[in-house]
Amino acid sequence: MLYLIERAKKCLDFAATPYIIHLSICTIYGGWPSSVTWWVVNVTGFAVMALLGEYLCIRREMREIPITRYG
Repeated sequence: MLYLIERAKKCLDFAATPYIIHLSICTIYGGWPSSVTWWVVNVTGFAVMALLGEYLCIRREMREIPITRYG
């Protein structure tokens, strides 16, 4: 996500999209997921993906911009 998005504001949307698509495909294929394990794994994965993506993007945004002086 760090190289794809490059903006911390967009991380939540880009993290939620694959999980919503995954939930839709699982619902179409096998019905609504009723397993607690399925929900725990997917919610944990979503949270880690969103938080780590935001953290890394914010770190990149806060880096110093190198300014060179001529002459």
